[in-house]
Amino acid sequence: MPAPSLEERWAGLRAPGIEVPAFDPATTHSLPDPARRFLRRAVTDGAPLAPAVELEMVGAIKLGPRWFPFTARQILRRNVGLIWQATVGGHILRFKGADTLGPDGARLDFKLHGLIPVARATGIDVLKSARGRLAAETVAWLPQALTPQLGTRWHPIDDHHARVAVPVGDEVVVYVEVAVDDNGVLNEIALQRWNDSAKPPRAVPFGASITMEHITRDGVRIAGGGSVAWEWGTPAESAGEFFRYTITSARFVGL
Repeated sequence: MPAPSLEERWAGLRAPGIEVPAFDPATTHSLPDPARRFLRRAVTDGAPLAPAVELEMVGAIKLGPRWFPFTARQILRRNVGLIWQATVGGHILRFKGADTLGPDGARLDFKLHGLIPVARATGIDVLKSARGRLAAETVAWLPQALTPQLGTRWHPIDDHHARVAVPVGDEVVVYVEVAVDDNGVLNEIALQRWNDSAKPPRAVPFGASITMEHITRDGVRIAGGGSVAWEWGTPAESAGEFFRYTITSARFVGL
């Protein structure tokens, strides 16, 4: 049987699942204060706890020493996977392809002008790195997945930091630290993410700064823009920055 196409994978991630509950803010009372503030700000009272989000974004990505503009669409489903489908570059150098994660593994596949393969990767290192990405982006773009009603576990750190356990598979959990201000605005995300490009491949500090919110038509607030870096919180963070983005559209699906 041939492997499913990208569009078939996309349809699988956005397919309706079981009936989902509505957000009940009373369920956040026992959470660490930063987690409670974050969820009360991010998720509107009574909002369906959607299992997936579709996004459109623009930004720039660093490939080697150069920054290239990109436009992309993405789908992310909690605890299942994601697809980031992008066009990177301009008329002379233009790459098209996708990063994917699903029940059958993870894969990166980009082609020059959509024709000549220039970047392909799969395997266990790519899978472990993609799971870290799914965890971080679940925090950034699907806050409904982090509610106690869905069994999510939060752990206190201090008045402005907490750690959340994000499932990224049947038996895998990634711990993500969030920085939240007094008003519940999400400022930073940090975790130990597997870097398949490190020599040897290993988990390294990874994180994102969030500089703006995006408010969906449902009133849910997600990370609207910012930058992402390897070696987060270390002297090498500036050199490790590789991704800058602005969300232009977001809608929740799978309901």
